[in-house]
Amino acid sequence: MLQKRVCFLWLVILYSAIFTNVIAQENPFYNRKGKLIIIGGGTIPDSLFTFFANYCGGKDQPIVYIPTATEDEEYIQNGEHLLKFSSRGFTNLSTIHTRDKKIADDPKNIQLMRHAKGLYFGGGDQDLIAAAYGGTKLYDEFIALLDRGGVIMGTSAGATIMGSLLIGGDARKDLTQRYHFKPAFSFMTNTALDQHVLVRNRQFDLIPVIEQYPTTLGVGLDESTAMIVEAGQFKVWGLSYAMIYDPADWAAQKKQWGKVVKPFKMMSSGQIFNLATRKIKP
Repeated sequence: MLQKRVCFLWLVILYSAIFTNVIAQENPFYNRKGKLIIIGGGTIPDSLFTFFANYCGGKDQPIVYIPTATEDEEYIQNGEHLLKFSSRGFTNLSTIHTRDKKIADDPKNIQLMRHAKGLYFGGGDQDLIAAAYGGTKLYDEFIALLDRGGVIMGTSAGATIMGSLLIGGDARKDLTQRYHFKPAFSFMTNTALDQHVLVRNRQFDLIPVIEQYPTTLGVGLDESTAMIVEAGQFKVWGLSYAMIYDPADWAAQKKQWGKVVKPFKMMSSGQIFNLATRKIKP
């Protein structure tokens, strides 16, 4: 009897330890099976295409490109958007493009996404992406791709759309005014993702956003620089820097100094941000 009680006690302790560890590793930003490659615009390093191919299972795997962020219809119709992939040896490329939510849900588009291993969003205006695909059945397939372990890559507007807020646009005209941001696609939840931050002097643009949305983690990406996101963390990769605007860090600064004196932390290529602990690893 005593032996049974001891065994039961050990099982309880083991279960408690496992459960506690799982809870400790959860985070409010990203917990899906797949990966995100979020690029701050500009020239994209070849290494990011290599990562994308490897995560998809090879350059012969089905990739869907959504170029809807650009208004250059001739560029799209001529297939020029695909050259960045075909010139690097990708052989199984498809395009989904429309300005109409009903067309977005065409069964052909749904089937393309269901067979895709990877998805790419091009640059331009993130509002155009949201207007065409937000709330559609096709959007549900974007999420399903991540849930089955696929990868989504995007640059510039294709980066911002992956967060939870459609930041940018008219809000940049006067940073002192409160601005209601429409929802983005929330591939990463509770996040505001900005791009071209150093090249275009945008490193201060996320400060009023975080002040207005104090549960939101801000990440600003410079050009030719990406954050590679998987459950539990993201790694910075590229030629420049990422900036982290963390309201939890702001609260700690206010407690220590009475005000926020360092609104963002800079991360260079190779550094990792733990989304559970909200700490930067060297």
